[in-house]
Amino acid sequence: MRTTKRPLSLFIVLCLLITLSILLVSGCSQKTNDVMDTTSNPKTEITAATNIEQETTMSDTALSGTRVITDLAGRNITLPADITRISVLHPIPCQMVWRLAPEKLVSADKQFTERLEFMSDDEEKRLLALPINGEFHSDMNVEDLLAVSPQIVITLTKDTKIESEQKKVGIPFVAASKDTLEEIADSWRFIGKIVGNEKEGNDLGDYWDETIKKVTDQTSKINDSDKLKVYYAQPDVTKTVGSRTIMASIISLAGGISFMEANPQMESTNTSEEIQVSLEQIYQWNPDVIITKTAKGRDEILSKDAWKDIAAVKNKRVYASTKYEMLDRTQSLMGLLWTAKVLYPDKVKIDLDKEVKTFYSKVYLDNNVTNDQISQTN
Repeated sequence: MRTTKRPLSLFIVLCLLITLSILLVSGCSQKTNDVMDTTSNPKTEITAATNIEQETTMSDTALSGTRVITDLAGRNITLPADITRISVLHPIPCQMVWRLAPEKLVSADKQFTERLEFMSDDEEKRLLALPINGEFHSDMNVEDLLAVSPQIVITLTKDTKIESEQKKVGIPFVAASKDTLEEIADSWRFIGKIVGNEKEGNDLGDYWDETIKKVTDQTSKINDSDKLKVYYAQPDVTKTVGSRTIMASIISLAGGISFMEANPQMESTNTSEEIQVSLEQIYQWNPDVIITKTAKGRDEILSKDAWKDIAAVKNKRVYASTKYEMLDRTQSLMGLLWTAKVLYPDKVKIDLDKEVKTFYSKVYLDNNVTNDQISQTN
């Protein structure tokens, strides 16, 4: 009996060893597979992470393709980061874009193209070939505007339709300002930032401020009781300007008092440049000086008996603004110097000829202005 059981016992032990070996081999194989899976998973995770990183980078790139600016009307507007095509709906910001980035101007305001006498012949020809998109932020044709594919449109704070126009066209509209002479300095800096020429925009803004200071350093010393009352006449001579206009700001900076500054109850809108008044109202105020926009307006006032008893007429202090030193347009900075000298020739000491030539050299890149041109009436 013992001899028969021993082989059986050995057989059982052998079977157990074989089973154990199989289990061990299977376990190692599974462990190897687990290791392989673990090794492959990080690759998948790295790929996924890479995709996420790529997506993030692409998203950041898309976001970096725009920028948010605050225009001079206080509106936050999203613009392309790189702007190469600009349309402008007013002659003053149009001139600024031309000065700071002429190649980016793809359409112009009608009035701007009629004010090119300060440009070279070649530049005048190039600018006259640009499409026209309205006049003084009005008469804008949407189809014509879209045809030139601008990335942005520059208008003014005076443009009451800016929001509806932007919605209609589907292109960002931004507002510069010319409400006062000081705000034109802000517009130089603002447009410099938009067109990617901040250095020159800032330089011209600083030049603007410094030139104003040359005048106010002198006119600020004039006593209030000695300040002259100044009536500014538009071509229709019984139309004047609101207290918050470039013309009124020039008169104030030059040491004078403008009609609507003294009579605010008469102005319907303080930024209006066409406020109708009566001759009787002008008589009642009795201005010391009258400045007309045009020589024709001056001649009309001087030739009509209805004006003869006004102090400015009796004292021969009716002046027509000059073409190169108007109280409007981009050359309004020189209009300040001219006005200060006209009002207070004994108190304001400025070399007008020198200043005008410097201005046209900086702003219009024109070094050929003559003394005869400086005295031309408008």
